[in-house]
This record gives sequence, structure tokens and C-alpha cells, in this order.
Amino acid sequence: MLSCVSSEVKLPIINKAFLEDKNISEIESMSFRNQFNKEFSVTSLKGKVHLVNFFFVSCTTICPIMAHNLKDVVLGNNNIDLLSFTIDPENDSISVLKKYHKNVAENVPNWTFLRGNKKDLRNIAKLYLSYITNNGSDDSYFYHSSSVVLLDKKMRIRGVYDSLDKEEIALLERDIKILSKK
Repeated sequence: MLSCVSSEVKLPIINKAFLEDKNISEIESMSFRNQFNKEFSVTSLKGKVHLVNFFFVSCTTICPIMAHNLKDVVLGNNNIDLLSFTIDPENDSISVLKKYHKNVAENVPNWTFLRGNKKDLRNIAKLYLSYITNNGSDDSYFYHSSSVVLLDKKMRIRGVYDSLDKEEIALLERDIKILSKK
């Protein structure tokens, strides 16, 4: 049977913030360190399909489920990188991130845990279309979404997925394969 409808899925370009001149210098001035205390530049991922999410180590609600689901995605797609930014840099020190990495993602070399100052974290979250906040006066109440953001090789946001939802994770895996072919 012939059809005029193409079965090829085309992903939209949701955001080009990482390509805009006004944002590039801001991004390059941001400072992030990984779980091994090495400087990390977000722009180093240009040319690679990658994922981004936000979390904090002491989170006992959505973060463990997010980590479990995203670990499966990253293990099944070793050609992508996952950046997980902590939203609690005061408590998630380099040593805490290193221990968390060992417990959650030891055999996942393409998963990087990052920390920075609160200003840089808020600014990078906005560029990734994510929202983080601390509603407590004592750093005890943090909020972040369960979203994971998919970027293509040109650093364009191509999808935002709920990392708690198995159907969304399946769509994410499909879309990773689409972008990895390009």
C-alpha cells in the first residue's frame, strides 16, 4: 500500500538560546565543576546530542525516580551525554557529588554531575527552559521540575520530557535515536 504521508518523525526546534550571541558570552562566563572537581564548559557539548536535568542529592521525592529512569536511558544510548546540575550547591559539595555518582552512576561514564554558584545555576536553568527555586529561608525547601531536556548537536533544544513518565521516556529514547542519525 502506498501513502502520501511520511512516517519519518521530525522534531521541532524549541529553543536556540545557546546559539544567540547575547547568551554565548554569558554561558562561557559561567563556572561549573563536575564530580571529579574538573572545570566543565557547557559549550564543550557542541557536536553531541545530550540531555540536561536538575536535581539535588538529598531529594527523596522525585530525584531517585528521575535518576533511575535516566540511568536506563543513558546506558542504552552511550553516544549521548547527560548533565545533571545540582540545585543545592551549598550541600552538594564535590565530594558529595562524587559519592552520589559512585552510588547512582558508577558504570555510566557519559553522565556528569555539575555544581556552580546559585546565580549561574538559575541562569543556565532558564536557558534550558527549566525552573528552580528555593522557597525556604533556611535552604530546606527546593523545587525543580522532573523535566529532562534534549539538545541536538547544534545545541538547539529539541524536546522537553517528564522523566517520571514511562511514556515520555519512550518518546525521549525514540527522539535520541532520530537525532543521533543526523
